[in-house]
Amino acid sequence: MKKNLSIFSILSVLFLTYCSNPRTGVIDVGFTNELTQKDLDDIQLDLKSQNVDLEYTYLEFDSVGHLKKISASIDYKDGHKGSFKSLVLQDGDRPGFKREFSKND
Repeated sequence: MKKNLSIFSILSVLFLTYCSNPRTGVIDVGFTNELTQKDLDDIQLDLKSQNVDLEYTYLEFDSVGHLKKISASIDYKDGHKGSFKSLVLQDGDRPGFKREFSKND
C-alpha cells in the first residue's frame, strides 16, 4: 500500500496536460521529500520532451536517498523563466513551478 501511495505521489508531482498544440495546457511541477534522484531525472526528461529546460542547481538527499533540499530553475524557452530554493522539505511541502499556457502564449 505504501508503495502504491508513493507511486501516486510521484505521478501527481508532474502533471502535464497538452492538447493538439504542445504549448496549451498546464505544466505543474512540485517537489516532495518522497522523490529520489531517479524521479528528478524522469521529471527533467519529461519536461525536456516538451521543450522546457529544468536545471537543478542544488540537490541534497537524506540517508535513504529521498530529496531533502532543492534549488532549481526552469526555462520555458519563450521568454518565461523561474527559479526557487527550498529549505529542508517537510511532509506536505511541494515547492516547484506551475504555468498555464493558452493559445495566445
